[in-house]
Amino acid sequence: MNKSLLAIFALAAVTAAPATAADLPAGPAYTPPPQLTVAYRWGGFYVGIHGGGDWFDKDWFAPNTATNIVVGCGAAAPLCDVSAGSHASKGWLAGGQIGFNHQVDWFVWGVEVQGSWTNLEGSSPSTTPGGVAAGLVNHSSTISLGTAAVRVGAAWWDRTLFYVKGGGAWAFDKFWTTAPACNPLSCQTLKDTRWGWMVGVGIEFAFARNWSVKVEYDHLDFSRQRETLEAACGACLAFEYDIRQRIDLIKVGLNYSFNSSPVVARY
Repeated sequence: MNKSLLAIFALAAVTAAPATAADLPAGPAYTPPPQLTVAYRWGGFYVGIHGGGDWFDKDWFAPNTATNIVVGCGAAAPLCDVSAGSHASKGWLAGGQIGFNHQVDWFVWGVEVQGSWTNLEGSSPSTTPGGVAAGLVNHSSTISLGTAAVRVGAAWWDRTLFYVKGGGAWAFDKFWTTAPACNPLSCQTLKDTRWGWMVGVGIEFAFARNWSVKVEYDHLDFSRQRETLEAACGACLAFEYDIRQRIDLIKVGLNYSFNSSPVVARY
């Protein structure tokens, strides 16, 4: 009798178990953990090198001053001047830069100083009255140049930075004239550092933890400034020229960032 009752209870338990499990409430659905992504940070100090090409345009004028007596102006016309010719040149440049960035969300701003060596040189026959007859030729050379600018940009897809920049510029120039009467020496000559302003635009891409590459275009304007060329030959006299100068640059650069935490985690 006892064995029969035990058998009946065991059979009932086996048959009732599936129904009981089916009646239990379902548990919460599985949710995978959030995916970790990494955002590049543009903040911090950086240094770099660059190379590229440049070109300039220079317009020479002969003003009527106490030093110059320009034919056709006369002493009674102090504001009179005449064109002394124009010339252009293109060449290469190479140099370095140092800067600092600060980033707030996608907005990036900073400062940057750049310096470059270049080989720009051009010349043109002088159109100053009397200069053509004397075979006078005007020459210009830019030996080095630099900029100090504020840079403002937007980080796109974390590692790509679009930016604009603006600030001051300087160029170390040499100006001289030649004439058959002074051959092979210069007629007049001067070396001078000129100051002006600049604007630029560029794109920079961070391809590694601390490394980025950039492509940049800059326009440097030195307006019209008066230069006094000293006599370098006994057949010539000192002469004042107003020289208007513009320089354009296209550069490719490589930067190394010293930022100790260039990436941040986000979900």
